[in-house]
Amino acid sequence: MKSLFTLLFSIIIGSSLFAQSLELKPYGFIKGDAFYSSEGVLSFGNHNLSSPQVATGLEEAASGFTAKHTRFGLKGSYGDEIKVGGLVELDFFSANGFDSNVNPRIRLAYASVAWDNFELRFGQQWDIFSPLNATTNNTNGNLWFAGNLGFRRGQIQAIYKFSGKEFQPIIQLALAEGSRDAGAGLGEDNKAVIPMIQGRVSAKFLENKVIGVYFVYAKHSPVPDTSDYDYNSSGFGADFTLPLHQYFELHGEANMGTNLNNCNLFTIVGNGSKNNDRKNLGVWANITSKIAEHFQLVIGGGLDKNQTDDLANGMIEQNFVLYGDLIFPVTKEFSIALEIGNIMTSIKGANEDNSSLIGILSGKVNF
Repeated sequence: MKSLFTLLFSIIIGSSLFAQSLELKPYGFIKGDAFYSSEGVLSFGNHNLSSPQVATGLEEAASGFTAKHTRFGLKGSYGDEIKVGGLVELDFFSANGFDSNVNPRIRLAYASVAWDNFELRFGQQWDIFSPLNATTNNTNGNLWFAGNLGFRRGQIQAIYKFSGKEFQPIIQLALAEGSRDAGAGLGEDNKAVIPMIQGRVSAKFLENKVIGVYFVYAKHSPVPDTSDYDYNSSGFGADFTLPLHQYFELHGEANMGTNLNNCNLFTIVGNGSKNNDRKNLGVWANITSKIAEHFQLVIGGGLDKNQTDDLANGMIEQNFVLYGDLIFPVTKEFSIALEIGNIMTSIKGANEDNSSLIGILSGKVNF
């Protein structure tokens, strides 16, 4: 009886949604990768090849194969004057190496409502701070710890798009989760009175070009709790998306901040604390050139520089990544890509930089 009731309820709700012009769109890709590194690397702090980001200086070449970067998503909406929608996106990534069997992981999951030029989103979304993603075959490396700081987090985000054809300003504001992921010390921000605040003002012009500026601010009160706020995180930056020509599409960001790693904004400077602020400067960019129907070239790079005062020996001074992609779209859906890159990590007091050559060969089908 319970199963019958559930089925009838689902049919009624489904019929109601379809009557209101429900639109569902699946998307994603299936991706298989072969990785190589000439020397040791870190992937989100782990000594493996899951997403090479920092060179360790260990003379250990490694190779591996995986399909864990595969990704699936579903987005939908219904309604006319008031449009209700949502999005769920899953993948199979973990930072623990190339296991053959891994569990699905939520990347994005939010509900939204929109009317006129205004939209509200509730759930896990991309950060407004450092909002762009690099065009790289190192999908989950993504130039994090090399100038790209923004990640995904639970938040309430408000978006307002001004009307305009030639020039369209956009304002985004979010109240967001400021603590780090589980295992890195939950609760460091949750005793604060206010959540993390992120904001961005951008403008779309000349049909498809976008320039934006953004900021972030969070207060932290570590465990055990004290009567005052011990320290905060803050930062600002700018982003640009400039498809100037078929042979020259420029994307990138520049940003700087204090204690940003404390709230899962990925920088090599580490976590700060009271009277021990960690400061960073980041910049990254890539150029995409669609040379022919079946050949594209991407050249990119990123730098994360430690600007902390009185930096101690043994700390990372900067992390510099250069890469190039050869992409061969065999059909509209299927492509083969080869990325060759180099990670150079400078350590304060070391005689020479750590360096590792990275190679990634992938086959990917989009849907």
